[in-house]
Amino acid sequence: MMDAVQFIPHEKPMVFVDYLIEANENFAIAELVIRPELMFCEAEGLPTWTSIELMAQTISAYAGHKGQMLGLPPKIGFLLGTRKMQLPLPYFALGETVRIKAEQGYLHEGLGQFNCEIEYQEHLFSAMLSVFEPPEIEENIGKSE
Repeated sequence: MMDAVQFIPHEKPMVFVDYLIEANENFAIAELVIRPELMFCEAEGLPTWTSIELMAQTISAYAGHKGQMLGLPPKIGFLLGTRKMQLPLPYFALGETVRIKAEQGYLHEGLGQFNCEIEYQEHLFSAMLSVFEPPEIEENIGKSE
């Protein structure tokens, strides 16, 4: 179990992944403990519409872990969209743990598609996320033509 923040280019309060449990060439598994100080948390818990961000940050941790193996720092990436998102409940309850899995389906020249699942109690949340990690983001941000 590794602190996930070392693999993602986020800072509090925008961190939604606590631990990177496992990562390899094909997938990553992360966990988050639902707590009141999380951004967007309500009295009922964390709204499940945040699942897209939990999945995206797990993908980011996956990419950051792969980069770290090559001696590279975490890079900024972009969420392009999602398909087939299933949200069987409105909230993740306080004190509960969610386990997020992001499995690479396609990755070429920074453009990727990942099959993602969140295990929560007896429920399974799923979606397919499309992402993009530009090769030279720092050089392109803030430039206008």
